Amino acid sequence: MRIAIVSDIHANLAAFEAVLAHARSVGYDSMVCLGDVVGYGPDPVECVDLVREHCEWTLLGNHDFAAVYEPTNFNTVAAKAVFWTRAQTLEGEWLRRRIAELQQARDEDRISDAEFLDRKCGAEVEQRERVDFMFRISPRRILLDRYVCVHASPSRPVNEYLFPNDVEANPKRLERNFGLLTLPGPDGDRRVSAIVGHTHCPGFILEAPPDPVEIARVEAEHARTHGEGAAPSLLEMARARIPRRYEFEAFPVGADTWTPNDDEMPEGCRFILNPGSVGQPRDGDPRASYAMLEVGENGARDRFVFHRVAYDIGRTQSRLRAYMAAGAPLDDWLAERLERGQ
Repeated sequence: MRIAIVSDIHANLAAFEAVLAHARSVGYDSMVCLGDVVGYGPDPVECVDLVREHCEWTLLGNHDFAAVYEPTNFNTVAAKAVFWTRAQTLEGEWLRRRIAELQQARDEDRISDAEFLDRKCGAEVEQRERVDFMFRISPRRILLDRYVCVHASPSRPVNEYLFPNDVEANPKRLERNFGLLTLPGPDGDRRVSAIVGHTHCPGFILEAPPDPVEIARVEAEHARTHGEGAAPSLLEMARARIPRRYEFEAFPVGADTWTPNDDEMPEGCRFILNPGSVGQPRDGDPRASYAMLEVGENGARDRFVFHRVAYDIGRTQSRLRAYMAAGAPLDDWLAERLERGQ
């Protein structure tokens, strides 16, 4: 079983089409989306329709939430893009443009009156289905085999960022999130990993084993304090209090594909994995990013393969600037950042 994992498409049709073509070329059984189908980019309608067509499910991203409900803690550029996106997708701007195109075609005798009415009815049905889909993008968490899938983080599924530098700057945040990756099972609790989006940086945060030197120190201190006759549970409690170590493994600079090896992703260690962003990478590489989960069979390990896919950035920039020229409240920074991978 091969599962293509996409995230943070951000209404970038050119990037999403390139990823779909690449995923077809390597082969996959199903595709899932971690959220943020819309926001920032010029093609929210088309990207929503492609997600509806190709993805088994999609999670609720913060930009999806903002388009349907309201932007929370958004900067001015992002908030304006959200309100423009809402007009395109939910408030009927696409439908109005489509009907105007059909009316012009009828007036120019390129379609008949009957064909006009048929296509107009089809467009209205399509718009209702699209709106219904956006209102139903509601799951915050989905369990994909042995992985908890969220848009942002296990503790705050829609909005919390887990940045690469959190391994040094915010270890308590990581400890809190990894602490939520334990699920009840028929044979007792089981520790699982997570797959998230939101930061647009492909790679994974690894929960490494405690420092062996620290383990030896705690065991020696326990022996001095309690002696050899102490209950084993006391030693386990002492070991559990040893701080965990966290490491971030990033997509190698310049690589087209990356399969973490056993040293980078040791068996038995939990991780929080990010496939990167399809439509707006922010790790300095402007190419679209996604990941493929190859589910192990008959006891074999699962394998993740990350991919970078070049796409026509100029096409997306031209689309953004054409809307801006027509009066859309979009900022040119949204076009500039695409070629910088920021």
